[in-house]
Amino acid sequence: MSRASAPNKARARVIAALEKGGPQTRAMLSRHADISRSTSSGIISELLEEGIVEIIEMGPDATRAAGRPGSLVALCQDRAFLVAIDFGRLGLKVGLFDPRYRLIDSYDGDFSVDVDANEALEAAARQVDILLSKNNIDKTSVEAVGVGVPGPVEAETGCIHAGSILAGWIGTDVPGELSKRLGLPVFMDNDANLGMLAESQMGGAMHAKVALYVLLSVGVGLGIAINGEVFRGTGGIAGELGHVVTNENGPVCRCGSRGCLEAQISVNALAQSLSATHRDLTATQMLKRAAEGDLVARRVVIDAGAMAGRQVGALCNYFNPDLILVGGELMRAGNILIDAIKDSMARTTIARAVESVAVRPGALGELAELYGAAIFAHQKALRAMHAPADRKNTR
Repeated sequence: MSRASAPNKARARVIAALEKGGPQTRAMLSRHADISRSTSSGIISELLEEGIVEIIEMGPDATRAAGRPGSLVALCQDRAFLVAIDFGRLGLKVGLFDPRYRLIDSYDGDFSVDVDANEALEAAARQVDILLSKNNIDKTSVEAVGVGVPGPVEAETGCIHAGSILAGWIGTDVPGELSKRLGLPVFMDNDANLGMLAESQMGGAMHAKVALYVLLSVGVGLGIAINGEVFRGTGGIAGELGHVVTNENGPVCRCGSRGCLEAQISVNALAQSLSATHRDLTATQMLKRAAEGDLVARRVVIDAGAMAGRQVGALCNYFNPDLILVGGELMRAGNILIDAIKDSMARTTIARAVESVAVRPGALGELAELYGAAIFAHQKALRAMHAPADRKNTR
């Protein structure tokens, strides 16, 4: 196909979409460029022949194991590296990515949601410096840093909203403080949103029309994607599934309400519920016991899955998704969790809402949020680059 065969305006839209959104699937590129798939396909073929774009076959083995292999279209040009930080619910992860979202190196260490914000930010910044030094990458070659946190993030300010599991961090300008320490632009979002972003871009939800990403860990989160775009709501706090009250007489939640889903099925709450039979177990030990077949540990995981399934089933009535992915540390307990969620959904949701929805583990596993943070950082950096000067910021 010759260059002249593709309309110049459509061609420009495709290139602009790649410049603003980074590597993406063919379907997403067609939507972002606002052109038909056939027109988009022709333009991509043309750009491939000219060496302007390349096809990236997705690397993580889990992506291929989940079904159809995924591939992204990306511009063939040198871009800066990306850093991702995931203040996870049971650990701190830091990743160094190349311009094509391929993980070069990473750090995975302990983290507590009760740790002081300044201490956590210092630890994260230190690990970023170590990774860059270890891989001989200068900070001037880093485009941006993406950060995921377990809690709602205000869309306007980029700060952690009240009700977060990181209660001691509320009011802390995490992106600003990290930016000062690293000398780099920093962008932050809720971890479930980032997990959904990664699964939509390069994981198990690449072909989904309406997808839900349920994150089950020390907290409970939800990411929503419609036609590959993460839905965040008006203020950026959509998807707070963990703070749906399911028992008005239940335990007090960190957010101040009583009987929130999160207060009942978080991995810490489940571990504590075993104190009568197993004495003091950590969340990690409880999950290991469940995966190994411990009957009591399996019982509390199944009960948690059933409770989560009722709420996920209700979401099926609202959103009618074609895919539900489950992520987070609670998935370490194995398929008993997924089975419990499916059984509960079947019992409590209208048949038409669940008959065609697939429920399975996230394709990217516990790295989903880290990949999502890298993708988010790149997208936000590109948008900041194209935004008017008075609108640019580090959120």
